[in-house]
Amino acid sequence: MKFYRTLHPRPVVIIGSGKVKNNETNFMACSWITPIAEDVPALGFACDKEHFTHKLIQKYKEFSVNITEDIDLIWKVGTTSGESINKVKTFNIKVKPGKFLDVPLIEDALANLECKVIKEIEVGEVMFYIGEVKHWEALDFEEYGYKEFWKLPLHKGGKAFTFCLKKLYFPK
Repeated sequence: MKFYRTLHPRPVVIIGSGKVKNNETNFMACSWITPIAEDVPALGFACDKEHFTHKLIQKYKEFSVNITEDIDLIWKVGTTSGESINKVKTFNIKVKPGKFLDVPLIEDALANLECKVIKEIEVGEVMFYIGEVKHWEALDFEEYGYKEFWKLPLHKGGKAFTFCLKKLYFPK
């Protein structure tokens, strides 16, 4: 067993990279993602240095985080390389540019975050990117998250996904 599976299931998102105006975009699935800070709104994620996403982020120093319920799309963008196919065309992804940065956003996502890289940490085969969240928007958001429960996907491992429960639990 791989040690990191002890931390699963984990939320899974789609990272967007590249520039919309240059028609140079890519998307990859990512479950190794976490909030980092609030004062400077920041999040971080791990990206394999061999991935096309890494190359585009190195080039432009920005990325997007897209939250979707579509596990089929998550699986497709996570198991193909943007160097060999155009994922936007192949998977019919509706893309829009960010409002603050020219990063690719998934038009029908439940939430989009636009991030500017502020730090990179090289660890083994991955680059851990820390991005300042420059703009974000989400459907039906409130104090504890989304007003209506989204079918937020959690990655269990391999091809297995599960979803968040539709009930909140509070400690006594």
